[in-house]
Amino acid sequence: MVAAKLLLKARPTPAQLADRLRPVDGVWPEGIELYLAAADLADQATLDEVVGRLTGAATPPDFAWLIEGPVDSLDGEDFDITRQSEADRLVLERIAQIAERIGARAVNIHVISPSTDPRRLTVECRAELLDRAVAFLSVFVQMMHAAGTVPTVEHMPPVLRMRRDAFAFTPIGMASADFRYLVEWIPGLRVLVDTSHAGLYLNARRLPVDPSLEWNAPLRRYLDRLPAEPDDLIGFMGVLPNLENAQISNASGLLGEGLAYADGDFDLDPAMRWLNARVHHIVTETLETNNDDAVNMRAALRRVRMAVA
Repeated sequence: MVAAKLLLKARPTPAQLADRLRPVDGVWPEGIELYLAAADLADQATLDEVVGRLTGAATPPDFAWLIEGPVDSLDGEDFDITRQSEADRLVLERIAQIAERIGARAVNIHVISPSTDPRRLTVECRAELLDRAVAFLSVFVQMMHAAGTVPTVEHMPPVLRMRRDAFAFTPIGMASADFRYLVEWIPGLRVLVDTSHAGLYLNARRLPVDPSLEWNAPLRRYLDRLPAEPDDLIGFMGVLPNLENAQISNASGLLGEGLAYADGDFDLDPAMRWLNARVHHIVTETLETNNDDAVNMRAALRRVRMAVA
């Protein structure tokens, strides 16, 4: 495989696109992964506006567009690959339309069945949800292939913030074994690896339980019942099957998600060199103080360029 393309992340808003569509140290990013919230998929007029904004953007040759689907759905509930809802299917249909119209290289959704109730964290629930997810993800693959794009799924951290101030949990989507199961049953399904999610998952499996967090003990009991995993970042990424793309940021403890490149518990330079030889696109996905000025993402892009040079 040739070296991975290095991308930034953005919502398809005028301000964020203007910020990301400019050179970093004189060199253009090689693409953008678009996070599409439910608001970006609200109706046909909104879709047409988003597509017009993207197709009218001034970009260099061979610029790559990727798409990430929302954690919220069109009925006001959380997106959930196990609930078989019309709202979630409509999310897929509208994403597929945008992907085809802009020539997106890949579309990513989350292997997720979120709830604030940690009592769902059982191996029995996990088995049931994985089985239920197969039908929905099969439709996802069919739709994305018809749209001319690559369907990918992303693994989850042990505690979900859902882009709001909440603590939620998913029995599926953390363990590498979940993804080996899904790709075995769903031909054509590819996987996106997220270094921050991976780091939080590895931390949650090894750190002492914090008694001040009422959900920490049941979460840890559940993680201890999941299949064994390598205890290092590259080792964990290496047991994920069918790798296609990567999102990168650092992680700390149980809740420090999306941290700046050098600010967390993990040395990302070796992971970048490993990923550069194995995936098609690496997306910097650090959290920003101001989403209209991607200071941390550009800093991470500089660090990735140095690591893989």
